[in-house]
Formats: sequence, C-alpha cells, structure tokens
Amino acid sequence: MMRVLSCLTQQHDLRLVLLAVLICVIGSAATVQLFHRVRAAAGLSRTGWIVLAAVATGTMVWATHFVAMMAFRATAPVVLDPILTLVSLLAVILLAVPGLALAASDRRHAPAIGGAVVGIGVSVMHYIGMVAYRVDGIVTWEQRYVVASVVLAAGFGAAAFHVLRGRSRWRSLGAVGLLSVAVASLHFTGMAAMDIAVLKMGEGLSSLTMVALAVTTTVATCIIVGCAAISALIDGHTQSESYRRLRQMAMHDGLTDLPNRTSFIQEIEQRFQIRGGYPCMAVIMMDLSRFKVVNDTYGHQAGDQLLVALAARLAAMLRPGEYVARLGGDEFSALVSYRDRAELLDFLGRVTAAFDAPFVFERFTAAIGANIGIALAQVDGGDADALLAKADLAMYRAKSAHSNEPCFYDSQMDDALKARRELIADLRTALEAEAFELHYQVQAAIPSGEISGYEALIRWRHPTQGLIPPSIFIPLAEKSGDIVPLSIWVIRQACFEAALWPNRHIISVNLSPVHLADPRLVETVRSALADSGLAPERLTLELTESAIIHDRRFALEQLRALKAMGIAIALDDFGVGYSSLDVLRSFPFDRIKLDASFVAEIEHDEQAVSILRSVAALGTTLNIPVLAEGVEQAAQLSIVSREGCSAVQGYLIGHPSRALADAEQVRQTMSLRPHALEELAVS
Repeated sequence: MMRVLSCLTQQHDLRLVLLAVLICVIGSAATVQLFHRVRAAAGLSRTGWIVLAAVATGTMVWATHFVAMMAFRATAPVVLDPILTLVSLLAVILLAVPGLALAASDRRHAPAIGGAVVGIGVSVMHYIGMVAYRVDGIVTWEQRYVVASVVLAAGFGAAAFHVLRGRSRWRSLGAVGLLSVAVASLHFTGMAAMDIAVLKMGEGLSSLTMVALAVTTTVATCIIVGCAAISALIDGHTQSESYRRLRQMAMHDGLTDLPNRTSFIQEIEQRFQIRGGYPCMAVIMMDLSRFKVVNDTYGHQAGDQLLVALAARLAAMLRPGEYVARLGGDEFSALVSYRDRAELLDFLGRVTAAFDAPFVFERFTAAIGANIGIALAQVDGGDADALLAKADLAMYRAKSAHSNEPCFYDSQMDDALKARRELIADLRTALEAEAFELHYQVQAAIPSGEISGYEALIRWRHPTQGLIPPSIFIPLAEKSGDIVPLSIWVIRQACFEAALWPNRHIISVNLSPVHLADPRLVETVRSALADSGLAPERLTLELTESAIIHDRRFALEQLRALKAMGIAIALDDFGVGYSSLDVLRSFPFDRIKLDASFVAEIEHDEQAVSILRSVAALGTTLNIPVLAEGVEQAAQLSIVSREGCSAVQGYLIGHPSRALADAEQVRQTMSLRPHALEELAVS
C-alpha cells in the first residue's frame, strides 16, 4: 500500500492525476446510465445499447489510463507505440461487450460475473498500454502488485454491477463510485508494480506536451462519452414519456379522460392503507337515468358529447378527498373520504345537482338524472371489491325504485340478490323441463264482435312460490341471457297448440327485442311452422319499437324475411316509444296495438281521447288496422269504437286463460253500450 501511495505522490503530476480521476468518474457515470438503457431494452435494441455502452466504457478506461500515463514522471526518454495504444483501446471495448451483456442478464450471479469480465478487460487494456509505453530503460514487474491490480479491477467491477441489480439513485451513485475505484486502483497499483532501470537519462516528452496531450485526450473522451450519455438520457426520457402516456391510457378513460375502473380500484386500496386524516370513506356508484333516450334519439355521437360534458362538470366540482371515475358506458363512480356525514351529504347533493342540471348543446338539450348507490367503508366492507359490489346493489335498488334519491346499501339487498339468483336458477330448471304454460287472451273485431284472434301469454307456476307474474321473470330472463330459448319455446308451443284448435283463429306471439337480434330467428319460426303444420298466415309476431331502434338495419331485414314467409307483424305498445312515426314509415306493419296506458285514461282525459283519435286516423291513412289494448270498461269500449279502432283486447271481453273464449259471450259483451256514453256519442 505504501509503495502505491509513494508512486502516486512522488512519481506523478497530481494535476493530471486529478484530471484522470475526473475522466474516470464522468465516464463511469455515463457507463451506468447506458447500462440502465441496456437492461430496459430487448432484442436488437439491447445489442445496440450494449455496443454503445462498451465503446463508452472502453473510451473512458483508455482515456483515464492515457492521461494518468501523461502524469507519470519518467526519468528516461519515452515513446508511445501508436498501434499498441490503439489495440489497447479495442481490447477493452471487445471485452466489455460480453461483460455488459452478461451483467444485464437476469440470472442470479450474472451481474457480478459480467462486472468481473469488464474489470479484466480494464486490466488487459492497462497492460497492453504499458507495453505500448516505450521507455529507454529496463522495465521489471513486481508480480504481487500485478496480480493485486487485476484482482482489484475484477472485484470492484463485479461489485459495481452487482449493486446495479436494483435500480435507485443511491445504487447508481454507488455503482459509479465502485467502477471508478476499479479503474483507478488497477492503474495506480499496476504502476506501482513497475520498476525502471534507466539506461539513458532524459525527461522524455516535455511537460507542456504532456499537458497538451492530456487535455486533448480529455476533451475527445468527454465528447465521445458525453454523446453516449446524452443518447441514453434522450432514450430514457423518450421511454419515460412513452411509459407515462401508456400509463395514462391504461389508467384513464379514453373518452372523458377520467380515471377508469383499474385506477378507481387502486385508489380505494390506497385509501384503505392511508386514511390521510379522514376517518370515513364511501364508494358511490352512479348510473345515468335517461342516457339511452339521448343515444337513440340523437345518435351515439351526441351521447359521447353528453358524457364528456358530464365528466367535465363532475371533475370541476371535486374538493379534497373526492375522486370521480368512469367505469364504462353510462356508469360513473366516486370515492369520498370525509370526516362526518354532513360532508358526505354535501357531496351527494353536488353530484345530484350536476346530473339534474340540463345540458345544452348546439343540436339538442338533455336532462338526464342518475341512480345513485352508496356503500360505507366503516360499515359495509373492508376491501375494494366488497364495497363496489354493495354500492352497485344499492344503485340497482335506486334504479328499480325509479328514484333519483341516493340509496344507501343495507344487508337486505344481499337477501334480495340471493333470492334473485335463486329465481334465475329455478327459471333455467323450468326451461329445461318445459315447466311453463301458455294462456290466451281473446281479441275481437269492431263492430261485429267476432273473435279475430288470440294473444299467447306465458305463465310460470313455480313449485313453491306459486304463479310468478311475467313482469318479474321476463326481465330476469332478459338479464340472465335466457330470453332467447324461452322465446323459442313460446313460439313453438303456440304454433303446436294453435294448430290443434277447431277454428282457424290467428295466434299472436310477443317477440323479445333480444330474440329479434338473434340471427337464427327466421329459421326458428320457419321450423316451428313446419313442425306444427300451422299456416304462416295464422301467426302474428308482436314487437315494440325499442326492438327496432337498437339495430335498425338488421331488425328490418329480419322483419322483411319473416313477412315474406306470410307471417303478420304487429307493432305493440304503440305511442310510448321514441320514434313511432319513423318506425311506421320504415316498415309496413299489419297491425298497430295502441298501448293500454292511453286506453286507461280515455274516460277522464280529453287529451288521451285526442291521442286515441289521432292514432286511429293515422292507421286509417296508412291502411293499418288499430287494436286498442287494456279495454276493461264498457265506456272504454264505446270510446275506442267511436274513434275508429278496428279491434279490442282486454279484461272486458276475456281474461287470459288456458281455455279459448266463448264466441257468443264475446259478441254479447261487445254489444254493450253505457247510456251516458251513447248520449255523448250522439252529441
């Protein structure tokens, strides 16, 4: 150790030694920076970064050695062999390539082994460089110091790249220091190993020349290493920017730029760990009430425009502790950390106001509203999934109640969900066992009172719950995906039963919007007719306007194919959709069924009578007969007859039943006319 210190302090120009150390530190920093790029790259890109890092490392080591040699005070004339000097540079670069490649490997000990290879490359460069250093004298080597110099270079090199297995600022700084020590310890220990027996006295190169060569080498090295380091910095910045953009895309909704579901769940989990001074937390689910109306009426572009405006409105109202995300479609969510219930209620009030305030655009104005469900962390669950599920349940409770008031989760909702799931399971079992039955409601012509047909209505008699209304199990079938097989059963069963009737009355079957979208529908109906032997003209399929609006082009193609078979198509629940007149213009329906909600009001509401009159007149103009549904009173029958409807259906002339209606009784009922309404008709 004393020999090394003596060599350093007594035989070197300390100014140039400091310059060599500066080159070594700067070059080591560039090597570490480039090595990070090597580890981040793959394939050909990684190979390119390895070569660039090897060039920078080799240049740094060679320049450090060269400048340090300029600092050495030789007492004899000195000549540098240019060929061997160049070979020393190439040697360290060539050995650095496999060393860096190995150090970048994910294998357990590979970084240390690769670092040791780089250290050996530094040693090879040093001793080839010493051979190129021709001094006029006899040079001998102290083998102990030679071995020590190689061991130091390999050891510190291995330590430097082993430290870089983890990436942090402190590890990088440590690696820079260790790599610098590897180069410096190799050089100065190696120089201490050299003894020169001078044959001819002289100063060798002049001091001025030595300084000039050292400075020139330093500048050239800094340019080379600096360019490599700058390349790494630019690439690192580019990758960081790309990563930031990809993360933005992965964690945010592409349309509204609000956080998405993944980001929302992460935020919940983080807040469970760090409360940030807020003892309470609530997860809020929000579903737009009338968003589908906007989409169906004005198009999806208008719907997107509305969502963007709503997102901006929600983001603008946020305060500390509040977080809003879009989970998809028209579903939004919020996370609120709060100190007392008043803060939560204040947030809910602002959210409700944001949804309720009208949105005014150039082409349209929309008022939407929202169904809101809330789950409280301190009461309802201790993890993100549980809170989301319970807030979702509360939201659906608000939706089913048609309420714009926020709904808080309670445990009874889980009971309701369990009952719903059990009912869906029973529904599927009943479908497999064909445990349903069809009831028929009579339809009669005006004014003759003759039976014009029957509507087939499905009934489910549950083994333990008794008769379950279609208003309950039909929506369940639609949501669970069982509506198509159920609809197929209804069509086939109605055809088979109607084919056995002693008369040739028409049978009407309701067609689900989901079934209308089934590409196999036409073949299903054709098969039912062929297997049952029912004539196509005896089958009428009834559908609502919403069934057509969802996919207009495909729906109309399906209807045209069905009508080409000889089947009649009726437009059901007319008047409660979004674009009834446009639907009538698009397809030649065989019958219009006026919704029962209009008939229920005609005894007491002149506006309802006016609507009835307009629909009947429209049917006459288009040559489409109009049937009035829901006729329950003789007075209602009198009004629909007077206003021009061609047929009626309702409890007045017959309840749904397995048995077919008595034709004579239907005619007698149809002949009833209340005295007061007769006078009204005359006036």
